[in-house]
Amino acid sequence: MPSACDSGGAFGCAIENIPWVIGMLLALVVLLVAARVALVLLERRRHAPQIGPVAARPAPRVVGPGSPVQPTPPVPVKPTPLQLRVADAPDLRVTDFSNGQTRSDFGEMITDIILTGDGWKKLPSKAASGVGIGGLYVREVKGGGGFEALAVDTKTSEAEYAPAAMSNAALEQALSALYAQGAFGRSINESVAHELIRGLRNGPPFFRKELWRHNLTNGVTAVTQLGPAGEPKSSTMRSHARLVTGAYASLKQLDRGGVYLAGRSIDDGA
Repeated sequence: MPSACDSGGAFGCAIENIPWVIGMLLALVVLLVAARVALVLLERRRHAPQIGPVAARPAPRVVGPGSPVQPTPPVPVKPTPLQLRVADAPDLRVTDFSNGQTRSDFGEMITDIILTGDGWKKLPSKAASGVGIGGLYVREVKGGGGFEALAVDTKTSEAEYAPAAMSNAALEQALSALYAQGAFGRSINESVAHELIRGLRNGPPFFRKELWRHNLTNGVTAVTQLGPAGEPKSSTMRSHARLVTGAYASLKQLDRGGVYLAGRSIDDGA
């Protein structure tokens, strides 16, 4: 910077150097502003998001089953059927019952269970004197608008069957005796008896007669169709071994005093 202080006096020297001082100050201000702008741009650039490709994160390490980090899950046990040996035959004997009447009643109970399970309803079947029908049942005819009836005489094992007891004449006499006692109900007694006798006279298919013989040894039931005189006709065989076994076991539980069944009840002495 050229000096102008040779013209004389300090005041004059200062006056002459004012432009130069102002210029230097302006240059300093510009330099400071430029430095500030550079710092701001540098800071923004430092915090700007990276647009370039992002490095992929390493895949997690696979840990196999059985390691401490991932223990082996327990293998569920597959259910299997029980390996048992079960005998179905009831193997009942005459001596398993206290008398013949009890054995006969047991057979009729088996018949009742089977037929009621098939939708039959048992009606009063015997008069007060004990004379009557072994079993008298009715069931609605599907889509027929009425009922069908079934008269059954039940025998067990080798018990003797008398055809005359299941003839139409004998059954009509039994129905008349039931009607005389009012067995079918006060309000409908006459109409029920009349319809049953009418069905008996007309015969199948809406009034049938059958002989049921339960073999208490193997549990097989023979169902035999009966004719007008009670004569046997065609037969079919059905197995009810488990039903006979279960019914006898239940009856033995109830008959704790041994009134109907021979021997002690199941839980005696247990």
